[in-house]
Amino acid sequence: MAKTFIIDCSVCKAKVAAEEMGVAERSFFDDEAHEPFAEKLLVGKCPGCGMLLAGHSTQTHFENFDAEYDDWSDIIRVYPSPTKTFSSSRIPAGVTTSLADADKSLQVGAAIASCVMFGRALEALCRDVLFTDQEKKAIKEGTSKKRIMLGAGIKQLREKNIIDDRLFDWSQQLHAFRNIAAHPEGDEEATISRQDAEDLQAFVYAIIEYIYDLSDRYERFKKRQKLTQLMRKTPKP
Repeated sequence: MAKTFIIDCSVCKAKVAAEEMGVAERSFFDDEAHEPFAEKLLVGKCPGCGMLLAGHSTQTHFENFDAEYDDWSDIIRVYPSPTKTFSSSRIPAGVTTSLADADKSLQVGAAIASCVMFGRALEALCRDVLFTDQEKKAIKEGTSKKRIMLGAGIKQLREKNIIDDRLFDWSQQLHAFRNIAAHPEGDEEATISRQDAEDLQAFVYAIIEYIYDLSDRYERFKKRQKLTQLMRKTPKP
């Protein structure tokens, strides 16, 4: 009987038992963390659509070290449609960490949890963009507890023309879904579908790319244009 592993198929939009076609593992003792570490990469095929799938898992418990038996994390798909990456080095860790957690939640079918993390990512973006360097430093040092709520942060992004009307309208929807996810007592019957969560994921990616990646690229473009103009004006020897 063929071995299988459970993974999220990006085509079927469901958890499937993929036929295992290959696996690579590594393990070692992390001297700095004083604990063992192990991970594995699995390759397989979706039984429904036939899509080739690759997933990654890390060992969470180790026999005779911190548990009676070995245990592994859920397998997170890394191919196709891996986690979105950005080119800007200015994106704060709070944003990227929340996005990674949101993607993991979405892949294991936790749409509500993913929306909470998308909201958290956008709040971190608002703090980074709207707070001064001194304010961010004070928060990091623990001398300030200044916060910005998601709704107020989104409004300020629009008022300062950091985002346009379309992104503002979309972010309002994210705010509404985040509130449903984080405060269910307001509407016990409200639900968030996987498709809704994936649409919100696309929005969060878009706003981060708009504010960071495209801004950086535009600045590089302007510098190139300025340099080109200077070279044209410089008399040839």
